Amino acid sequence: MSARTRRTGPEPIIAENESAQIKIQPQARTDLYSTFRVGGPADFLARVGTLEEIQLALQWARASGYKLTVFGGGSNMLVSDRGIRGLVLVVRRTGKQAEGDLTIQDAGNEVVVTVPAAAPLSWFGRTAAEHGWQGMTWAVGLPGNVGGAVVNNAGAHGTETKDGLVGVRIVDADGNVSEHSRAWLSPEYRRTTLKVAGNPRDLIVLDATFRFDKGDAGELKDEADKHAEYRHATQPTGACAGSIFKNPEGSYSGLVIEQAGLKGTRVGGAVVSEKHANFIVNDDGATAEDIVGLMARVQATIREQTGIELHPEIERIGEW
Repeated sequence: MSARTRRTGPEPIIAENESAQIKIQPQARTDLYSTFRVGGPADFLARVGTLEEIQLALQWARASGYKLTVFGGGSNMLVSDRGIRGLVLVVRRTGKQAEGDLTIQDAGNEVVVTVPAAAPLSWFGRTAAEHGWQGMTWAVGLPGNVGGAVVNNAGAHGTETKDGLVGVRIVDADGNVSEHSRAWLSPEYRRTTLKVAGNPRDLIVLDATFRFDKGDAGELKDEADKHAEYRHATQPTGACAGSIFKNPEGSYSGLVIEQAGLKGTRVGGAVVSEKHANFIVNDDGATAEDIVGLMARVQATIREQTGIELHPEIERIGEW
């Protein structure tokens, strides 16, 4: 067998029924599915996008006795160097794949839109602008997917996911689907009940329903472009996970860290971005421990200099 065709890992397990087929990869790399590009192997990993694929994966995990960890778009998280026990579900689809499952209800001056959780967040923001739906331009250019945005109550430019959110559909560990209003999530700044539950978790966001006011598509596209250009100009483009710390009350984490002179501070391959101080970049083969060590150094310095306690925005996943 040539080097080009030589297999380097265990053969995938094929799970299938009359509705779906999925590949479950043993000892799978997780760094390939994380925007930080770090993390040890998962015992098993499967990519899913539809309800039928999710239910099949849940059935396999339940029959095999494995815990479940959910990845969305791979941002806003840090996977341990020791990896993840059980089954990782990467719930992810392209915009083109998700477009067919987008449902739109005209409500006069408003529109009610249901979007798959597996859809890319930036794609949904752009799609909303192009249709003249107000309230999602902040998402254009952001990594991650819609489900992750719901779980984290993501936001930018003074807007949060919860602002237009009406409700969600959830799949539980037995594959049952239930509907919940926004209130069920108890959304606050970068927090929901699902995020607080942590990983492994037994609940998966299937789709989310939003209510948007109608606006001018041309103006909204221009606004989306400006947000994307601002993000490109002010935030790093390397291997990173987004904002590392939540903003302290009355200030901004990036400003506080920059004023403390911490831009460029390094632990191993992890470095505080010179472009935006609330970003840590995997600059040179960083490990998760490098990133955790750098976060701790930043927190300790800010605490000592200002008395401010910085709280992580990213979620730690796996065996720590």
